[in-house]
Amino acid sequence: MATATAIASPLAQPIPPAPRRPRVLLIGATFGAVASALSILSLLAVYLQVRADELAAGRTALPEGVVLPLTPGNMNLVTLGMSAITMAWVVYALRNGDRPNAYLGVGVTLLLGTASIVETAYLYQQLALSPTSGPIAGLLYAVTGAHIAMTVVGMLFIAVMGFQALGGQLSGRDAESMSAAALYWYATIAVYAVIWYAVYITK
Repeated sequence: MATATAIASPLAQPIPPAPRRPRVLLIGATFGAVASALSILSLLAVYLQVRADELAAGRTALPEGVVLPLTPGNMNLVTLGMSAITMAWVVYALRNGDRPNAYLGVGVTLLLGTASIVETAYLYQQLALSPTSGPIAGLLYAVTGAHIAMTVVGMLFIAVMGFQALGGQLSGRDAESMSAAALYWYATIAVYAVIWYAVYITK
């Protein structure tokens, strides 16, 4: 009897759960954020080099009479800075099981991201500069347009994670997926801060 019990006892043990994959989404988001940031910063480096060459040759960086307004750029930085706070609020709320505040934070973050895109569009309207009016103009639109694309990707990432949270999939440790979206969003904000200083402040 003892022998039979000893043989059967290992079979009576529950099957252990499958091991968790080691932060696959967070690592993927990190690679995506780095790739996006390097692409935009490479464009920015070309913009700065061309601008320096134009100034060294005694020419103006932008066509005569065109002024790069500072106010839209400043407001965009403030808007994205506020979205960093609301994004941290989302992650904190999900890790503590506070879904209503997490949903509210996702909505506010997406609203601020939309406001950032609108502010860039307003900058284009105030600038009234054709992309074909010179190399600087084309590169300016390329840099800021690439950042708009990165912002849209970040907003889609947050929205998808928000829908997963709405379905009850993200809570506690599983909120790591929203942390991945937050990491990409913080990289988007950091890239804009560099653009803001290089394009709008040192103009």
